[in-house]
Amino acid sequence: MRLFIAVPLPKDVQRAVSTAEAGLRSISTAGRFVPTGNFHITLRFLGESNALADIASAMHAAVRDARPFLLRLGALGSFTHGGARTSYLSVTGDLDELNRIHETLEAALFEYGFAGGKVRFTPHITLARAVEHGDLKKVAVPNAAFTVRSIVLYESTNENGRMVYTPVHMETF
Repeated sequence: MRLFIAVPLPKDVQRAVSTAEAGLRSISTAGRFVPTGNFHITLRFLGESNALADIASAMHAAVRDARPFLLRLGALGSFTHGGARTSYLSVTGDLDELNRIHETLEAALFEYGFAGGKVRFTPHITLARAVEHGDLKKVAVPNAAFTVRSIVLYESTNENGRMVYTPVHMETF
C-alpha cells in the first residue's frame, strides 16, 4: 500500500483552496493540478508499507496530548525539485501545535522502524506539480480558516491516471 499521513481539510476550505487553484490555472501554461477532493497538508509520506498497526500506533502517540487548533490559508508559493516546479498554498496560524504533532509523529514512526523524514517540514497545500506559471501575486487567495481536529492515514492509488486518496485510519483529538 502506498501511504501518507496528513491533516484533512474541511469541504468549505477545499472549495476555497480550489478557488486559489483556479487562479493559478489562469496564469499557467502547463502543469498537473490536484483535484479538489485531494487537498490536504502532508505530515509524512510513508511510501509502500503494510505496517498499518505500527503506523496507527505512531499516529495515536503523535496526537495523545494534542488539542484542536486553528490554521489559515496563507500565500501562494512554489519550489523546484528535480527541475520541476511545484506550486502550493502556505498555511499560517497555530504552527507551533502543528509542528509539535509532526515532530512527535516523526519520533514515533522512527521507534517503529520507519527511517527519518528526508525533507524539512514546511506545512503547505500542494496545488500543482510540473507547473509553469506567471507571477503568483496576480492570484487572489481566499481568506479561510479551519480548526484541525484530526490526522488521517491515506492510501494513494492511481485509478485511470487519477490519484485517489482513501482514508485508512484517523486519529482525532
